[in-house]
Amino acid sequence: MPLDALSGTVGAESLAVLLEQRDIKPVDWNTLAAYKQSQLRKFGPTFWYRHQTLLGLTLIGSIGFMALTAGAANSMMQPSSLVPPWISMAWMCLVATLIVSGVFRARAGSHWEERWLPIDLLETSGVPEPIAAMARSLHREVSGLTVILGELIRDSVTIDPYLVLVRGEERVCIGVWDDTGIIASAK
Repeated sequence: MPLDALSGTVGAESLAVLLEQRDIKPVDWNTLAAYKQSQLRKFGPTFWYRHQTLLGLTLIGSIGFMALTAGAANSMMQPSSLVPPWISMAWMCLVATLIVSGVFRARAGSHWEERWLPIDLLETSGVPEPIAAMARSLHREVSGLTVILGELIRDSVTIDPYLVLVRGEERVCIGVWDDTGIIASAK
């Protein structure tokens, strides 16, 4: 279009060509895919979630063991002794402590979600400044560009996000980060 040159926006060129003209090399898709897989493994389901039958058997077995120890103590003590109820109470407290401390935590793991992100909400969404600045600059210069924020979600908490720019059918990743800093960024 004739006025695109005046406004600084770019028309029908592919996103890859536009990035190449600006000497911007996006994050490689293989790098992003490998990172996403490693994070899914790292934040995967817990042992107890993967073995829920074993968790149930363990908890039921602990109740049986509690009854067994109380019965054994009862047979060894005088009939009026309070030791068996105290043993039962101690066993129940031990099992409760293990459950509360998270030993028997059954987390389902994590999953990746992508959502459209308005360009003016980059910083408030936790996008690091260098990645946000690049996204903002490209959004101003390239027409039809949308921003997608990918997030690794675990128990409703975002762990590791990444930012993708989309134009038509083309997608490029311009940054991956976590709470320690930027993992990969377009250069």
